[in-house]
Amino acid sequence: MMSTCLRSALLACVFTLLAPSADAQCNEYDLMLLCDSADMVDNAVSAAALQCAFNPNPESCFIASLTPTLPTMSAGCISCFAAEAPCVLGNCATTCAFGSQEACDACITSNCQSSFESCAGIVDLDGDSHNNICDCDDNNPLQYPGAPGTNEGLDNNCNGLMEVSEIAGPTCDGDLNGDSIVGVSDLVAFLGEFGCMENCGEADFNGDGIIGVADLVFLLGNMGTFC
Repeated sequence: MMSTCLRSALLACVFTLLAPSADAQCNEYDLMLLCDSADMVDNAVSAAALQCAFNPNPESCFIASLTPTLPTMSAGCISCFAAEAPCVLGNCATTCAFGSQEACDACITSNCQSSFESCAGIVDLDGDSHNNICDCDDNNPLQYPGAPGTNEGLDNNCNGLMEVSEIAGPTCDGDLNGDSIVGVSDLVAFLGEFGCMENCGEADFNGDGIIGVADLVFLLGNMGTFC
């Protein structure tokens, strides 16, 4: 059976950090299909591998086999699978047929994985060890499947839900003494800085370089805020 080997080559989570080439054959929908319907793709590839193992033209055979079983996958993406058929059969057929699963995976990874990734446009742009197949934002290393929440309002773990650990917590602008409430002690600290014209620090709430009336209005507007 070569299906798991092919799937491992396709879905391995650590890839060379490369920008996707302009001629990447798998489009955004293809990547979603590979993520959300991995078992279906795996079964189709497995069937094609069995059907085409002894075909004199395995690449054409793969295209003919996969096209009807994966009707929503683009022809370009299917061609990437097909292009790897000769590579796998030429380099790893004996290993995958008679060796261990680990040996099969290692053979395909060493010989065929990089060319498939290049063809398909599978990359890890943000270097978080999760490629763009299931990474919901491959430009943000804080977002990937299984990522911990950062309370920044991001879907960190890419499950499509906003969980408690991901919801942005309340800000505490005006809490100058760090007691998690904007209160009288903060007002006292602010008044001690009132009129500052240089290097005014965190009491310069509007960032205009001075601590003045605008900052006082801001602080009063936040009085009583818990965070």
